[in-house]
Amino acid sequence: MENVMILFNETSGKDKGKELAEKFVAYAKDHGKDAAHFLLEQVGPDCDSSKTVEKAKAENIDTLIFIGGDGTINHNVEDFKEQLPELNIGLLPGGTVNNMARVLGIPLDFEAAADVILNGNTRKIDYGMINEKVIISTMTIGILADTAARISQKEKQKYGKLIFIKNFFKLLAKKKRYRLTIKTENEEWRGKTQLVTVTMTNSVGGFTNFDDSASPDDGLFHLTILPKLNFFELAFYLPKIILGKIYEIPGIHYLTAAEISIDSESEKTVGTRVDGDPSEDLPVSMKVIKHGMTVFVPKNSEK
Repeated sequence: MENVMILFNETSGKDKGKELAEKFVAYAKDHGKDAAHFLLEQVGPDCDSSKTVEKAKAENIDTLIFIGGDGTINHNVEDFKEQLPELNIGLLPGGTVNNMARVLGIPLDFEAAADVILNGNTRKIDYGMINEKVIISTMTIGILADTAARISQKEKQKYGKLIFIKNFFKLLAKKKRYRLTIKTENEEWRGKTQLVTVTMTNSVGGFTNFDDSASPDDGLFHLTILPKLNFFELAFYLPKIILGKIYEIPGIHYLTAAEISIDSESEKTVGTRVDGDPSEDLPVSMKVIKHGMTVFVPKNSEK
């Protein structure tokens, strides 16, 4: 860690990005990194990301630190995806859900997360592409995507997961379904569904035991297709959900693949939601970039 660029976004999460960036620099220098060169760069919708990337090249940056949640990590990976093989990534959680940090065992406490970066243990993990955009954690179609689309950033900050649960059950009562075609390198599924979730880790929405068969470095997408959601059936199978064995619930279609294509037979536009933000409309093509990024993790993180 010689030349470090800290990326912060003042328009996401709790809007303390710059404060956390400055705090990290002071903390790092107090813990043996006084010789390192630190650059603070604001990112976000009002910033020119190409200039940030060019500046990182000119300054021979070897380490990037992302401050924020999954949406911020997604955008930063998108900007630097061509340079990722030569970079190490540090995560300072600052979002609402922080799926990626939770999956990797990175503490949500600032000093504990900073210590993870400064201790220098790394792990290679996957990211993916959905058409020409990046996915680092989760893509949803259907009721989860529609639920999230109705929640503002302000509501997320104020109510957390409770506002998501409330809106989810409102939409569940409407019983809206999509007719989709899902193809992988090995199989094909066609039918009507209320929910499709594609995950790259074992976590969805901050619930870190959604799928115990998934890991952030297995080179696979994990698809869960629920043709019809029934509250009472889900309640009956709650023990399996809690144990991360959602793929064992009858009626659920579960697929794993390194490449996926998803299309809709609906005349209306069907959108997706990726890492907490609106993303590509169907059709989409998805591909895993196995071990595409190197992230600082705790010493006890699985290899």
